Amino acid sequence: MPIPTSFASWTYNDSTVKGNGEPESSSFRLPITNLTAANVAAQQTLVNNLTTAIEAVVLGVLQKTTLIFDEVVLSDIPANDQLAQREIKLLCRYHGTTSGSKFRASIPTFDLAQLPLHSEFLDLTGGAGAALKTAFEAIVKSPNDDTEAVILDSAQFVGRNT
Repeated sequence: MPIPTSFASWTYNDSTVKGNGEPESSSFRLPITNLTAANVAAQQTLVNNLTTAIEAVVLGVLQKTTLIFDEVVLSDIPANDQLAQREIKLLCRYHGTTSGSKFRASIPTFDLAQLPLHSEFLDLTGGAGAALKTAFEAIVKSPNDDTEAVILDSAQFVGRNT
């Protein structure tokens, strides 16, 4: 079982500014289907779909997305919402469909308004949560096997400094 060699990553600016005037930022990355000349267009579409789904659940400003062969800088400005903090994260727990191995990824600057009332878990059955789940599962692969699909089990608000 080959280890994934292709990854997509996202960097989000939060609402705080460093001493040099640049915004604080936080990044996360996920293993995706290995990119080839034959599949790059289709995989880019899936990454774009996941980006759209992530955008619906965060407050930060998308600074850039990165693929192993292509980096696109989208912004160098801080987020306008004071709640767009890199420590406010959406902890995505997922597992491989065949191995059952469990994995985690943290999405920074999560929009707490996306949470159902009295819950710290994003509803993955409807709205922005369902869109995130669909897009996530369409492109993300197991970190241990680039052919193993994954299932997003939960997306939980957490406060983290990592």
